[in-house]
Amino acid sequence: MSKGPAIPFLVVVPGSSHDFSSIYAIATAYAHSGGLLNNHAAQTERLEFAFPAMVCSSFAIELFLKFFLTLANADNPTAPQDDRRGHYLKKLWGRINPDHQNLIVSMFRNPSNIPITVGLALRKTQFLDALTHIGGAPFVEWRYAYEIEAPTMMSHGAITEVQDALGYAAQYVMRERTAALPEPNAAD
Repeated sequence: MSKGPAIPFLVVVPGSSHDFSSIYAIATAYAHSGGLLNNHAAQTERLEFAFPAMVCSSFAIELFLKFFLTLANADNPTAPQDDRRGHYLKKLWGRINPDHQNLIVSMFRNPSNIPITVGLALRKTQFLDALTHIGGAPFVEWRYAYEIEAPTMMSHGAITEVQDALGYAAQYVMRERTAALPEPNAAD
């Protein structure tokens, strides 16, 4: 199957419970991995690669939602901490603060990747419909695809549409935060 991994091991050093940057990086990696696997399935005509593509992309959605929860906790560390555990997307979504929800829906079906502030109520309805359509916990549902007992529609396109809204909103936040950092002093 392989000649050995290119990166044979990795040491993980736990960060703080407010480390939204690490969650962003990992979520982005899963999102890219899902796209790569999906493209590989198409190029090689080996559809079995669509299953890990769905798992990676679905997990990216979950992690991007947890990014926004972690971000809110980092911004207000004295407030009671939201529980970021679990796989159910609607429950995670419901815990995200309204400003971040608005940012996410402003990126839904938005090829400019610049927040759109008009029609947020309609965009929110459309986003929530899309979120519902991909399933309650698609990461859980697709990681054991061989256990699915009834015919089930797999739509990597639908997953990607939700993933993109979350990912572009997270990317926007990260750019804004990086731009707000003070410039390092050359004398330091």
